[in-house]
Amino acid sequence: MKVLLIGCGLTSTATAYLLRARIPNIHLTVWEKARGPGGRASVRRGPKGISVDLGVQFITTDSSALSKYSVIYEQLISTKTLTPMDCKIEGLSKSNNQNNHFIAPNGTNSLVKYFLNNANVDCIEFERRVSAITSSGKVISICGSEEFFDLIIITVPAPQILQMECPMSQLVRNELEKVTYSTRFTFNMFYEKPIIKEEWDVKFLDDKTFRYVSIDNRKRGQYDAPDSVIFHTTKEFGETHVTETRESAYQMLFDKVNELFPDWPSPELCNVHKWLYSQVVNSYSNSPGCVILNESIPIIAGGDCFTQSNFNGCLESAYTICETIENLKI
Repeated sequence: MKVLLIGCGLTSTATAYLLRARIPNIHLTVWEKARGPGGRASVRRGPKGISVDLGVQFITTDSSALSKYSVIYEQLISTKTLTPMDCKIEGLSKSNNQNNHFIAPNGTNSLVKYFLNNANVDCIEFERRVSAITSSGKVISICGSEEFFDLIIITVPAPQILQMECPMSQLVRNELEKVTYSTRFTFNMFYEKPIIKEEWDVKFLDDKTFRYVSIDNRKRGQYDAPDSVIFHTTKEFGETHVTETRESAYQMLFDKVNELFPDWPSPELCNVHKWLYSQVVNSYSNSPGCVILNESIPIIAGGDCFTQSNFNGCLESAYTICETIENLKI
C-alpha cells in the first residue's frame, strides 16, 4: 500500500512510526512544505552549532497519559531523546507543577527525527506544497507535479487543509472552518559564550508582550555552551500584531527585550518568527482524533486540531488515524 503523509510534524511522523510497526510492508512517503522536518517542533540554528527550540519548548504530561502512551514514552526516554526537565523554572503555575516535564536535549525536532528514523520512511521530500487532491488519489503539487497514492493522511493545520482543493463533505468543511488558533511571535538571540547572569533558566513572565523566556542551552542542561535565548509573545500580542511586517515586529520585540533586561549584553545574532497557527484555541467538534474526508481512496485528516494542542494530543491523533486505517481494512 502506497501512503502519503502531508506534513512532517509530530502527528505525521508519529503516525508513520506506528503504521510501520502495524503494517511492515507499507510504502511511506512524506511531503513537507518547509525546508526541513519539525513543524511546530522546529528549531532555529545559530552560529557554532547552537540552536533554540522555536516552537514546542518542553513536553508536559500527567501520569495517566504517561501510562496510556507508555510504549512511546519509554522508548523516547530510554534513548534519551527525552529527559526529565531539571532546570530552574520561575512562574510555572501550581497545576503544572504536579505534572511530569521533559525536555529534548538535542532540540524538540529530535522527536520528529526519532519517529522518522524508526518509521523507515521510503521517501521524504521537503519544499513540496500540495495544491489539490482528487477522489481518485491523485495529489498535485504547487509546482504542477502529480502522483497517485492508495491512502493520503493530512496533518497540517485546519486552515491549510481548507486551502487545498480536496474532496470533503460540507459538514466536515463547516467544522474545519470553526477551528481557530492563537498567533504568537518568537524572538531568539544567540551569544558567543555563556554570559547571561540570571538565577532562572526558564521564566514565565507577567508582561503584555512576552509570556515566556528560556535560556535554551541551560534548559537543556548545557550550561557551558554559548547562551541561546528564546522569547514567546503573549497570544494577545500575536493577535494584535498578526499583520505586522517582520522588520517592524523585530524592532518592537528587540526594544522590549532591552526594556525588560537592560543589563543583558548585546547578542551576536537575533531573529524573529511568526507562528500564524501557534496553538489550537477551538478544536474540531467533539475532538475525534481524525476525520475521513474521502472513502473511495481514503483521505484522512488528523493532527492536534482534532484532539488537543500538545504532544499527547499529537499522539492521540496518530493512534486514532492508525485505528481508523485498520477499521477501513484496505
